[in-house]
Amino acid sequence: MPLSSFCQESDEERIKIGLVLSGGGAKGIAHVGIIRAMEEAGIRPDYVVGTSMGSVVGGLYALGYSADQLEEIIRSIDWDLIISNRVDFKDISFEEKEYYNRYLLEIPLENWKPSVPSGLIEGQVLSEVLHYYSWPSNTYDSFDEFPIPFRCIATDIKGGRPVIFKDGYLHDAIRSSIAIPTAFTAFEFDTTAVVDGGIVDNFPVDVVREMGADFVIGVNVSDEDFLDYEDLNGFAAILTQLAMAESLRLTKENIDQTDLYIKPDLGPYSTGSFGAYEAILKLGDETGQLYLADFQGVADSLNLPPIEKYSTPDNRSVRLSEIEIKGNSLFSDSFIKSKLDLDPGDTITPSMAKESIRHVFGINGFYKVDYSLNKAQNGDYKMVVRTKEKPSHTLSTSLHYDNIFSAGLLFNLTIRNWIGNSSRAVILTDISKNPKIRFDYYKYLGQEKKVLFNFRSDYIRQEFPSYENGRPSQLNIIRNSRVEAQLMTVNSLKESWSFGAVYDLERSRIRFNSSIPEDIRNSTDYYFGIRGRYYRNSQNDRNFPTKGAEGLLEANFRFESKLSLNLRSGVDTLFLNTDFGEEIGIPKDDLEELIKGFIPNPYFSVYGRYSRFFTISRNLQLLPQGAVGLVLSNEEATKFFREYLVGGYQTVRFGDTQLYGLNYGEISTPNFAKLGLVLQYLPVKKLYLRSGLNFLGYSEHVPLTDWGNMKGQSLWGYGVDASYQSILGPITLGAGSNSLDEKIRFHLSLGLSFNFTDR
Repeated sequence: MPLSSFCQESDEERIKIGLVLSGGGAKGIAHVGIIRAMEEAGIRPDYVVGTSMGSVVGGLYALGYSADQLEEIIRSIDWDLIISNRVDFKDISFEEKEYYNRYLLEIPLENWKPSVPSGLIEGQVLSEVLHYYSWPSNTYDSFDEFPIPFRCIATDIKGGRPVIFKDGYLHDAIRSSIAIPTAFTAFEFDTTAVVDGGIVDNFPVDVVREMGADFVIGVNVSDEDFLDYEDLNGFAAILTQLAMAESLRLTKENIDQTDLYIKPDLGPYSTGSFGAYEAILKLGDETGQLYLADFQGVADSLNLPPIEKYSTPDNRSVRLSEIEIKGNSLFSDSFIKSKLDLDPGDTITPSMAKESIRHVFGINGFYKVDYSLNKAQNGDYKMVVRTKEKPSHTLSTSLHYDNIFSAGLLFNLTIRNWIGNSSRAVILTDISKNPKIRFDYYKYLGQEKKVLFNFRSDYIRQEFPSYENGRPSQLNIIRNSRVEAQLMTVNSLKESWSFGAVYDLERSRIRFNSSIPEDIRNSTDYYFGIRGRYYRNSQNDRNFPTKGAEGLLEANFRFESKLSLNLRSGVDTLFLNTDFGEEIGIPKDDLEELIKGFIPNPYFSVYGRYSRFFTISRNLQLLPQGAVGLVLSNEEATKFFREYLVGGYQTVRFGDTQLYGLNYGEISTPNFAKLGLVLQYLPVKKLYLRSGLNFLGYSEHVPLTDWGNMKGQSLWGYGVDASYQSILGPITLGAGSNSLDEKIRFHLSLGLSFNFTDR
């Protein structure tokens, strides 16, 4: 129908404009710029229909979001998380953080038999984003009631038929339409499952015509026709084209039915180019401006009334009448509801719903957790929490290497509900030159599950050198057995308080040091004590943080200590050389009494550290750091107190302190304070460059009454390093030195290890 005839219609019979937005993955981001140009020309469509990415942009636009708001949403999204099965580290439950994202491969075990992961994206973060921004749709009973009536298309996997969504829960409609079969899992809907609508109707002009559109503006960011064999990049592309054969045939017909057809030139960008959203937004704006005159011509010819200014969609709170849990068998309803922390009668906002779902998913026992809100007759809403559980058994593994502790192969077996309901057991082993093994048990307590009991048993064998003037002088061989039992608060994703008992047994011996008599086999010391700890971690990534903070404050009271020297078999007397060149003999029976003089009475120790990222620009962060460790006792310095290990990149134990310019554990001291500043720069994706400067002050033990006379040593440490986020884990190369010896230390590490941190 020619434009000249449309202007003759009365207002009551005004022609209806339909907007069609095709699928196309990341290329669909360009739709925003074209919508902006339409509105600039005075066109607001009467109907919107979208497929796949077009359903995301179109659905939110139809709900009332302006082009500027859509652009803000696109810029606010972490696209790396959207197109992965990961979530932000800060959204993982506190009790799960230590093991999260520390393995190369996770193998679900069904009845102790490996099952192959689908490799597809469940879309947890995608659902979170869609739930949040589609929240205003809860007030409507039908998509026809939106500010602009809306439809989107999905594909029924049972019969390959199109599914046209015109009512229901908007999140479900959009999530169904965007379920790209080669990327995202199918969306389970009613009695079937649906996938991306692009398979059957990627450019649904036919649907908008059925809604009543007289004039159709269509934006197609996908292929218009079948590609030649030479243009198909690999077998996957061939299969995709075959799967979309019907859709491609229909696209050609729908193009002919479009009154104003727009095909943006998106250059080198593909369906997966989400990281290039800025460039695609710009190309969308450029395309919109190219068609601005056409839009203005349409608006003038149709004598369209001025469009009303957009108001922000209403994110009003809703009142819950009921909460139902679906899909769970491993985790009980009561456990999930305790994490959800919502009750019937509560009034919730989209932010509250998002945080509640994060608390459930943060348990790390689900592939996916989302929800729907079903409106009741009284105006309240039934919240249906939909879960997809992981198997109860998971085997995880990774490789690691560094130039201090050599190479190793790490295995983690996690079993849920093995020793009681609402529990998790972790068996962790590191097969290496420096072997380690751990048994870790967590049991949630109480009806609200906000406190848990944790039992941990560690065995660690370490070989690492001591240093004199920057050079290795002897090899320390340490075997450490440690048992902890504690209560932990787990009601927050970011912080936890804990209190419990600790038993620590350490055997050590030294090689390559002539000052140590050969008759000494090793030394043994142990202590029993109680510990209180506050730990907070709001960082955004387990291995490569760029935002957030980490803080720890720990107090230990060691009320039973023991120290012994163990002689070699057959040795009855230990001979020692004095400073005067004489040799004295100490009978084995007297040695124990002599050693008792070095054992301290009960004493306190405190340790704390804090670091926080400050964003300077998008790719540049500043990281101030601080740490302190103190032994609090009135006893003399000759007593044997447990010391803190300072230096290096690794944090093998929770209380180790990293420092530029030193190797791991190069300084062992009962008292220290550290201040540092690190500059981190990301020149390209996955590459992290850092330079740092540290100040360290440390001293031998000083009785509390003599703290005013405390004297110690100090040094400046400095260094640079580069880390790359590879498929094998972090690859880090670093170099540093210090003001004491000015000798350069090098560091090389690969992969993810047993350590608490590797960089």
